[in-house]
Amino acid sequence: MGKILTTTYKDSIEKVTSFYNDLVNNPFYQYNDQKPTICTYYNLDKTFSSLDTGSKLSYDNIGKDSPLRFNRIYDLIIYGFNKIQLSNEIDEFGVESSNITGDCVLIPNNFMPTEGDYFEVDHIKDSSYLFIVTDVQKDTLNDGSNAYKLTYKLEYHSNINLNDLVIHNFKALEVREGTNIKKVVRCEDYDIAKYIDDTAVYLKKYFNNLFYNPYVQTFIFEDLTEYRIYDQYMIEFLIRNKILADGEDSFISVTHIIPVHQTFNIDYDKTFFRVFEQKRVDRLLSSDRNLVADYIKQYGSVFDSRYETYYKAKYEDHSKPPYTTYCIGDDLVYDIVDHKLVDKDDDEMKPNLWKNILIKYFYDEDITTDEVQSIENLKFEYAKNAYYIIPLLIFCLEKYMISVLNK
Repeated sequence: MGKILTTTYKDSIEKVTSFYNDLVNNPFYQYNDQKPTICTYYNLDKTFSSLDTGSKLSYDNIGKDSPLRFNRIYDLIIYGFNKIQLSNEIDEFGVESSNITGDCVLIPNNFMPTEGDYFEVDHIKDSSYLFIVTDVQKDTLNDGSNAYKLTYKLEYHSNINLNDLVIHNFKALEVREGTNIKKVVRCEDYDIAKYIDDTAVYLKKYFNNLFYNPYVQTFIFEDLTEYRIYDQYMIEFLIRNKILADGEDSFISVTHIIPVHQTFNIDYDKTFFRVFEQKRVDRLLSSDRNLVADYIKQYGSVFDSRYETYYKAKYEDHSKPPYTTYCIGDDLVYDIVDHKLVDKDDDEMKPNLWKNILIKYFYDEDITTDEVQSIENLKFEYAKNAYYIIPLLIFCLEKYMISVLNK
């Protein structure tokens, strides 16, 4: 602002207010002073449970012949489950221990708990202490999500087996806030997603080992003429989609080590990278994917300090010379456009089943275990193909993994 009018003080107040609003909307912030506890939770499935026709309440019976049915949720984290303390009281029948009761909190975006649910604390190994939920209170945050306060009491302190009463098994996930991934998923979906995630992590390490050049601190490939080629568009794809981030909070730093030109973002939108991001198979053939290379003349850059020569990739319109090979291969491009899948029964083509992952991505089709497994035998004729295809495989695998977890 000018010399007389200023909004600095107002802006500072709004920033502080916004900061605390964000804290309030963070489901973990309000409970960061409460101890987290891992439990196995049994959520009452009212669809499959029989209720008393008069009272509409469930029968007080969780034995083998119980009419109750539950969905079991492994590895659920509750907050505020305190250390069990026993107290003795004297009544007309002598000394008795009081009921073990307490409150705990279930953070938002998990599932809807209900009275009559059970849970057992995982770290109690010598016996199965089943706690019953006797009351549920909902607290709605500003963003519309619901946290739940659960009141519980110890119902059984012997080994009670609920396996016969379980309809479905689920697993609670630890997901980063801000993602759209559900926090409770079926165990079979979790197993699929975990296998895909492990494969993606393997590809990230593979790509890093193949192409990271420590001398210039970025990703380089060498073509048949032994040109060392640096592709700013590939780097942009890695940055935008966090391709090299993994699930253990470690991150391979990826940055542009030389300045990008003024129309870089416009040019990027014309590349096949953007086609994959937008899932626009109709634009694939017309996208820029012809690779040519220019000598890097960036004085003062890390390339300038090296004795070997480096080249910067650029893309020419596919209809203009020079007619170079497409970065991801002519055959694969046309297989994607024509929706031509690799036949899993063709022994000669079976090692190339991984191609179906890229093809099916554009058509929202489920991938198979065999297609993911074929990545273990991944082979490329040219380094250039590996340089471009591996990040695209990681991108498609992670997109599919998210779709599995959001079923």
